[in-house]
Amino acid sequence: MKTLKQLPSFLTALCLLMFGFTSFSNAQTVFEAQLSGSNEATPITSTASGSVTATLNGNELVVEGSFDNLSSAIATEIAGGAHIHTGMAGESGAVLFPLTINADGDSQGGAFVGSENTFTLTSGQVDTLMMRGLYINIHSENYAAGELRGQLVPEADAYYRSNLSGAFEVPAAKTMASGSLVFELVEDSLFVSGSFSDLEGDFDATVAGGSHLHIAPAGSNGSIALTLDAELATDNRSGVYLASDNRFELTAKQKTALMNRSFYTNIHTTAYAGGELRGQVVPVASTTFFAQLSGSAEVPSATTDAAGSAVLEVHNDTLIVTGSFAGLESSFNAQVGSHLHVGHAGENGGVAITLDADVNTELTAATYSATNNEYTLTAEQKTALFARNMYVNVHSVENPAGEIRGQVMGDAAAYFHTNLSGVHEVQPIMSDAFGAAAVEYMSNGNIMVSGGFEGLSSSAIEIAGTSGHLHSGSVDANGGVAFGLDITLSENDTAGTIIPSDNMFSLSSEQQTTLFEEGIYVNVHSENFNGGELRGQVLFSSNFTPSAPMLTGPADDVTLSLDGEASTAFEATWEAATDSNGNELAYIWQLSTDAAFSNVVVNANVGASTTFETTFGALDTLLADLGIDVGASTTVYHRVIATDGSDEATSEPRSANVERGTVTSNEDTFSGTPEQFELGQNYPNPFNPTTSINFSLAEAGQASLTVYNMLGQEVAVVANERFTAGEHSVNFDASALASGIYIYRLQANGQTLTKQMTLIK
Repeated sequence: MKTLKQLPSFLTALCLLMFGFTSFSNAQTVFEAQLSGSNEATPITSTASGSVTATLNGNELVVEGSFDNLSSAIATEIAGGAHIHTGMAGESGAVLFPLTINADGDSQGGAFVGSENTFTLTSGQVDTLMMRGLYINIHSENYAAGELRGQLVPEADAYYRSNLSGAFEVPAAKTMASGSLVFELVEDSLFVSGSFSDLEGDFDATVAGGSHLHIAPAGSNGSIALTLDAELATDNRSGVYLASDNRFELTAKQKTALMNRSFYTNIHTTAYAGGELRGQVVPVASTTFFAQLSGSAEVPSATTDAAGSAVLEVHNDTLIVTGSFAGLESSFNAQVGSHLHVGHAGENGGVAITLDADVNTELTAATYSATNNEYTLTAEQKTALFARNMYVNVHSVENPAGEIRGQVMGDAAAYFHTNLSGVHEVQPIMSDAFGAAAVEYMSNGNIMVSGGFEGLSSSAIEIAGTSGHLHSGSVDANGGVAFGLDITLSENDTAGTIIPSDNMFSLSSEQQTTLFEEGIYVNVHSENFNGGELRGQVLFSSNFTPSAPMLTGPADDVTLSLDGEASTAFEATWEAATDSNGNELAYIWQLSTDAAFSNVVVNANVGASTTFETTFGALDTLLADLGIDVGASTTVYHRVIATDGSDEATSEPRSANVERGTVTSNEDTFSGTPEQFELGQNYPNPFNPTTSINFSLAEAGQASLTVYNMLGQEVAVVANERFTAGEHSVNFDASALASGIYIYRLQANGQTLTKQMTLIK
């Protein structure tokens, strides 16, 4: 490991280092560049491909090659659309030479003819080329920064690359850092070059040199095979690997592991001793995808500690799948197996390809080898794959529908996932609708959102121009809209798909920080629930369900007599849950008239509190609304849910026998003429979504009529103005509120009256 005194960019490193190389010779040297979208410094997923050969004779470089199948026309306005740039693998650099393209008729492909692409290099440029510091980049209208890229490296027997991300670590590292390495195999010699940047912690050379090549498939950790030698920037957060410092002679076993995709790069830091950046070594010409496997991605979620990863390579129409999983709660279900399915995040779909898993003797872990998992894609399957409409699913005996699952997404710096449910709304609502969303974070601050939902209780409704949004807010709070989602709705508008190509957004620095702090959520609005029927906190996709909380009070089967002042406190308490991901948790206390919780009458998110508090007056009004007469009793059931906003765990329920006694209100007493200061019961009650409220005032004055939820939180102001003495009637529209029980309070001339109403949508 070496450290450069100054390294404002890796291009500076190249300039500093080129003087250490001898001047070029007259010998002819052939360089090759395998073109793929996955080779871009910020990788993109494109079906385009190509290759370039650059022949160096003395100081003359002749470039030839071709490419095809760009997603859009060549961006000729960007200095012709193709260039030779300076920069190591994993970084973007300046244009050195523009290339002349003989474009195809559709302008989505073309060729480089040597006679039109011959350049005279300086000695420094030759040295930079020898250092693997030049690359070919082809720009398209859809991808102005580049849709196809290939590093110019000397002719070799085989070429590989390793795109680096914290998401590929096991377990995943929550970092914005990124990088890429290129590998050249010449007989038994392996040459490594590339770069990394923006580490969260300092590069940690005390961990056996700080960066290595390990042997293990994606999803598993393995032992060190080779130690890499990095040139570090002065801040110890960025670095380059020079081929001259990173030449290795492979053993037969290591060479086999390389060809089987069982090598991975790992970079250790003071923030992540086990590794902050990792990347599986795969053929450089491929377009690669990644699937992070967990129970959270199943539909519905599966509670399991099992996890794994899969890397999918596309070579034209050939698909190669490698990876591993471990920790199944029950035996791998060989009769069902594991598959690639067609379906977006939040949707269960049919089997497209059956995967061949090499299962261990305990039947709880397996690997996918390249030799046993090579498939020919149909045109429809390839389209689904690039549209993020495929997922890996692993079936076990106790979870025959799937114990772990992972949506197949493109190479990215980080991956996020959320499950959409009404229980995640603040305040929660009861809905049978469900869905999920996946977010890919690119190293340039852009994100891509995909997924979908179904089963809304009514048609989706546009709020601020669209029926769904990304909001900023914690798991127990509502926040402002960050972006409107472009949702393709079904025929009846109760289901929708979030198509990734229509949902690409550029985040500000503040929004990037919020995303990585897991402070963004998805919200979907419907006619019945204007404020949101489906919501999910966007969390890192290697998420696990929190532990189940345990109720501590009141005792199970307790008898509770509601007798006395309305202000008498009632509380339910529980022990805090734990979360292995360290996510912020919120608690939802539910009260139901039945043990199955099909008729929930209180559904309250109390945030991080381990107590739900209300009063005898509120409970008495609730019993009255349920038709329980004074002197009668009923059995109710309660439980608490711990949620991270995407997954939740529920306590064991408890019952309570509630006797309705005489509850006296200290709010209804007032001086003056009581028959003239009155608050009537709203009509109709229950209502949906509007109701009328009558009241009368003994004298003229300022009066306010305010609505609160069962937590005492203000949710609406119906009126706040000066009224004359006498009777008045106002209308209340609760379209923006969820179903539930609400308190409405009249205040005027120092006097207060309170009643309760029930909204049922």
